[in-house]
Amino acid sequence: MTKIKPVNVGLIGAGRIGSFHGETVARRLVDAELVAIADPASGAAAKLADRLGVDASYTDVTELLAHPGLDAVIIATPARFHTNILVQAAEAGKAIFCEKPMSLTLEDADRAIAAARGAGVTLQVGFNRRWDQAFAEGRAAIDAGKIGAPQLIRSLTRDPGPFGADPGKIPLWTIFYETLIHDFDTLLWLNPGAKPVEVFAMADALVRPDAREKGFLDTAVVSIRFDNGSVAVAEANFSALYGYDIRGEVFGSGGMVTMGDVRRSSLTLFDKDGVSNDTWRRDTDHFIHGYTAQLASFANAVRNRALAEGPTGIDARNALAIALACIESVSTKQPVILK
Repeated sequence: MTKIKPVNVGLIGAGRIGSFHGETVARRLVDAELVAIADPASGAAAKLADRLGVDASYTDVTELLAHPGLDAVIIATPARFHTNILVQAAEAGKAIFCEKPMSLTLEDADRAIAAARGAGVTLQVGFNRRWDQAFAEGRAAIDAGKIGAPQLIRSLTRDPGPFGADPGKIPLWTIFYETLIHDFDTLLWLNPGAKPVEVFAMADALVRPDAREKGFLDTAVVSIRFDNGSVAVAEANFSALYGYDIRGEVFGSGGMVTMGDVRRSSLTLFDKDGVSNDTWRRDTDHFIHGYTAQLASFANAVRNRALAEGPTGIDARNALAIALACIESVSTKQPVILK
C-alpha cells in the first residue's frame, strides 16, 4: 500500500484561533503536518512551535513562505492583514486557508481572488459552520426539497458572557466584519441560488453602553431580502450569560429545519435546584468537529491540486458585501440596495 505524503502546512498567526488551528493540524489530522509557524510578536511563534513539536518558527512571513517543502499556509492573523498575506502566499505558489474575513473591502476581496486564481492555488475561507454536522444536515434537507421553498431564514451568534474585553481595543464594525460575517455566509449557504437584494441593519452598544460614543457596537439585528422572495434575519450579541449560542433556522413552504443548540449534550440534570443543562462556552469546543473537518477538507484539496470543497474566495466576497451593506445601513439608518 502506497503511503500518502502529508501536506506540509505553515501557520501564520499564533494567537488564539491560530494556535487552535495549529494544534488541529499537528494533533488531529493524519494527512497533514505542521512544519513552520510565523508570528511577528517576539517569541509567539517559537513558544507555540515548542508546544506543538514544530522545528521551525519565524517572525517574518517571507521566511516562512521560503520554508523547504511547504505546500500550504493557514492565515490566522488579525483581519486587516489577511489580504496582503494571502496575495503574498499565492505569489509564492502556496495553497491558502484564510480565516474570515478574507478582506475588509470588495476591492481587496477581488485582489485576493485574482491572486489565487492567477497562481492556480487552492483558496478556502474559514466559515466553519458549513462543516458542523447539524448545519450540514440542514443544508442536505433543503437540497432534498424536504422543506419546500425557503421563505424565512434565521441565523444568530451570541458570544458567551460575561463580556470582559476592552471595547477600545476592538476594531470598529467588528460585529459585522468578524461576528455576523459567519451568519451572512450561513444565510447565503442555506438559501442556495438566491441573491441578496436589500439589507437593513440596526446596531447599538447594549452590553457596554459607556463605549457607544466611541463607535463600539456589541448588539445587532440585520434583515436581508433575497431575489427569490425569501427574507432572512441575522442577529448578534457579545454577551450571552448562559453560554455560546449559535443557531440557524429555515422555514419553507413544506416544512422547517432548525440547527444548533447551546446545550453541550442531551444530558439534563434534575436536582434540588431544579432542571439544568451544561452549555457551550467556547467556539473551539462547540465547533471542534467543524474546525477539524474544514482543515481536513483543505488538506485533501491541496493534495489533489483541486479547488476548495468548502467556502471559496467568492463565498467570502458575497458575505463581505452584506457586511459592508450593514455598515452603510447603520450609518445612514436606511435600507441598502445591493447591486
